[in-house]
Amino acid sequence: MKECKTTIISPETPPPAMPTGLKVLYTFDAFGHGDGEKLTEADLQQLIHNIQQADKVSVFLSPHDDAETAIEEEFFQIEIDNRWIAIQYVVGDTSPDGYFCSCFDPDYLDSDEESPMVPGDCQSVILKKYTMHDPKLAAECVEYFARTGKLYPGMAWLRQEAL
Repeated sequence: MKECKTTIISPETPPPAMPTGLKVLYTFDAFGHGDGEKLTEADLQQLIHNIQQADKVSVFLSPHDDAETAIEEEFFQIEIDNRWIAIQYVVGDTSPDGYFCSCFDPDYLDSDEESPMVPGDCQSVILKKYTMHDPKLAAECVEYFARTGKLYPGMAWLRQEAL
Protein backbone atom coordinates (compact mmCIF):
# COMPACT_ATOMS: atom_id res chain seq x y z
CA MET A 1 0.00 0.00 0.00
CA LYS A 2 1.27 3.46 -0.89
CA GLU A 3 2.12 5.94 1.80
CA CYS A 4 -0.26 8.87 1.96
CA LYS A 5 -0.01 12.41 3.17
CA THR A 6 -3.09 13.19 5.25
CA THR A 7 -4.28 16.71 5.95
CA ILE A 8 -7.37 17.95 7.76
CA ILE A 9 -8.98 20.92 6.04
CA SER A 10 -10.62 23.02 8.76
CA PRO A 11 -14.10 24.44 8.25
CA GLU A 12 -14.81 28.12 7.74
CA THR A 13 -16.86 29.68 10.49
CA PRO A 14 -19.38 30.91 9.87
CA PRO A 15 -19.94 28.86 6.72
CA PRO A 16 -20.72 30.79 3.55
CA ALA A 17 -24.27 31.24 2.35
CA MET A 18 -25.52 28.61 -0.04
CA PRO A 19 -25.14 29.88 -3.61
CA THR A 20 -27.86 29.57 -6.24
CA GLY A 21 -27.70 28.01 -9.68
CA LEU A 22 -26.20 24.66 -10.62
CA LYS A 23 -22.87 23.55 -12.03
CA VAL A 24 -23.18 21.32 -15.05
CA LEU A 25 -22.89 17.93 -13.39
CA TYR A 26 -23.95 14.43 -14.31
CA THR A 27 -25.27 11.75 -11.98
CA PHE A 28 -24.29 8.09 -12.02
CA ASP A 29 -25.44 5.15 -9.94
CA ALA A 30 -23.06 3.20 -7.70
CA PHE A 31 -21.87 1.06 -10.58
CA GLY A 32 -20.93 4.07 -12.70
CA HIS A 33 -22.09 2.48 -15.95
CA GLY A 34 -22.74 4.31 -19.20
CA ASP A 35 -23.52 7.94 -19.65
CA GLY A 36 -24.58 10.16 -16.79
CA GLU A 37 -27.82 12.07 -16.57
CA LYS A 38 -27.58 15.84 -16.31
CA LEU A 39 -28.40 17.00 -12.78
CA THR A 40 -31.46 19.24 -12.63
CA GLU A 41 -32.74 21.41 -9.78
CA ALA A 42 -35.59 18.92 -9.25
CA ASP A 43 -33.09 16.03 -9.08
CA LEU A 44 -30.99 17.96 -6.57
CA GLN A 45 -34.00 18.73 -4.36
CA GLN A 46 -34.98 15.03 -4.35
CA LEU A 47 -31.40 14.01 -3.54
CA ILE A 48 -31.24 16.54 -0.68
CA HIS A 49 -34.54 15.20 0.68
CA ASN A 50 -33.27 11.61 0.54
CA ILE A 51 -30.03 12.57 2.28
CA GLN A 52 -31.83 14.49 5.04
CA GLN A 53 -34.05 11.44 5.62
CA ALA A 54 -30.88 9.28 5.72
CA ASP A 55 -32.51 7.08 3.09
CA LYS A 56 -30.43 4.60 1.14
CA VAL A 57 -28.40 6.76 -1.24
CA SER A 58 -25.63 5.82 -3.66
CA VAL A 59 -24.80 8.54 -6.19
CA PHE A 60 -21.79 9.87 -8.06
CA LEU A 61 -21.74 13.46 -9.37
CA SER A 62 -19.18 14.49 -11.98
CA PRO A 63 -18.57 17.27 -14.49
CA HIS A 64 -17.93 14.46 -17.02
CA ASP A 65 -20.88 12.82 -18.75
CA ASP A 66 -19.33 9.39 -19.27
CA ALA A 67 -18.58 7.06 -16.37
CA GLU A 68 -15.08 6.02 -17.40
CA THR A 69 -13.84 9.60 -17.63
CA ALA A 70 -15.67 10.55 -14.43
CA ILE A 71 -14.02 7.76 -12.44
CA GLU A 72 -10.55 8.52 -13.85
CA GLU A 73 -10.76 12.32 -13.68
CA GLU A 74 -13.13 13.66 -11.02
CA PHE A 75 -16.20 12.60 -9.09
CA PHE A 76 -18.08 13.38 -5.89
CA GLN A 77 -19.73 10.42 -4.20
CA ILE A 78 -22.35 10.13 -1.48
CA GLU A 79 -23.24 6.80 0.12
CA ILE A 80 -25.82 6.40 2.88
CA ASP A 81 -26.79 3.12 4.45
CA ASN A 82 -28.71 2.72 7.70
CA ARG A 83 -27.84 6.29 8.85
CA TRP A 84 -24.12 5.79 8.10
CA ILE A 85 -22.91 8.45 5.65
CA ALA A 86 -19.79 8.51 3.51
CA ILE A 87 -18.88 11.40 1.22
CA GLN A 88 -15.78 11.55 -0.92
CA TYR A 89 -14.41 13.76 -3.66
CA VAL A 90 -11.84 12.08 -5.89
CA VAL A 91 -9.58 13.91 -8.35
CA GLY A 92 -7.25 12.11 -10.75
CA ASP A 93 -7.79 8.66 -9.26
CA THR A 94 -5.37 7.06 -11.75
CA SER A 95 -2.94 10.00 -11.75
CA PRO A 96 0.21 10.14 -9.59
CA ASP A 97 -0.83 13.60 -8.37
CA GLY A 98 -4.40 12.54 -7.65
CA TYR A 99 -6.01 12.98 -4.25
CA PHE A 100 -9.25 12.46 -2.45
CA CYS A 101 -11.12 14.33 0.24
CA SER A 102 -13.70 12.73 2.49
CA CYS A 103 -15.87 13.31 5.47
CA PHE A 104 -14.38 11.71 8.56
CA ASP A 105 -15.02 10.58 12.09
CA PRO A 106 -12.21 11.88 14.35
CA ASP A 107 -12.81 9.01 16.80
CA TYR A 108 -11.66 6.51 14.15
CA LEU A 109 -8.86 8.39 12.36
CA ASP A 110 -6.21 5.92 13.57
CA SER A 111 -8.39 2.88 12.91
CA ASP A 112 -8.95 0.65 9.90
CA GLU A 113 -12.20 -0.71 11.37
CA GLU A 114 -14.84 -1.35 8.74
CA SER A 115 -18.19 0.38 8.96
CA PRO A 116 -21.38 -1.69 8.73
CA MET A 117 -22.31 0.16 5.51
CA VAL A 118 -23.28 -1.77 2.42
CA PRO A 119 -22.61 0.72 -0.39
CA GLY A 120 -24.61 0.75 -3.60
CA ASP A 121 -22.12 -1.47 -5.42
CA CYS A 122 -22.64 -4.10 -2.67
CA GLN A 123 -18.92 -4.90 -2.59
CA SER A 124 -16.86 -1.90 -1.50
CA VAL A 125 -15.73 -1.52 2.08
CA ILE A 126 -16.02 1.86 3.78
CA LEU A 127 -13.90 2.36 6.87
CA LYS A 128 -15.44 4.04 9.91
CA LYS A 129 -12.85 6.82 9.70
CA TYR A 130 -14.44 7.93 6.39
CA THR A 131 -17.98 8.25 7.77
CA MET A 132 -20.24 10.76 9.46
CA HIS A 133 -23.71 10.72 11.02
CA ASP A 134 -25.13 14.19 10.32
CA PRO A 135 -27.62 14.02 7.42
CA LYS A 136 -28.29 17.78 7.50
CA LEU A 137 -24.59 18.59 7.09
CA ALA A 138 -24.22 15.88 4.43
CA ALA A 139 -27.10 17.46 2.47
CA GLU A 140 -25.40 20.87 2.69
CA CYS A 141 -22.16 19.33 1.37
CA VAL A 142 -23.92 17.76 -1.61
CA GLU A 143 -25.94 20.89 -2.38
CA TYR A 144 -22.85 23.10 -2.21
CA PHE A 145 -20.94 20.78 -4.54
CA ALA A 146 -23.89 20.68 -6.97
CA ARG A 147 -24.00 24.47 -7.03
CA THR A 148 -20.25 25.22 -7.12
CA GLY A 149 -18.30 22.08 -8.02
CA LYS A 150 -16.31 22.63 -4.82
CA LEU A 151 -16.20 21.12 -1.35
CA TYR A 152 -18.45 22.69 1.25
CA PRO A 153 -16.24 25.00 3.33
CA GLY A 154 -18.56 24.72 6.34
CA MET A 155 -17.31 21.21 7.13
CA ALA A 156 -13.89 19.77 7.99
CA TRP A 157 -12.53 17.44 5.30
CA LEU A 158 -9.86 14.78 5.37
CA ARG A 159 -7.54 15.11 2.36
CA GLN A 160 -5.25 12.26 1.33
CA GLU A 161 -2.72 12.13 -1.45
CA ALA A 162 0.00 9.67 -2.36
CA LEU A 163 3.57 10.57 -1.44
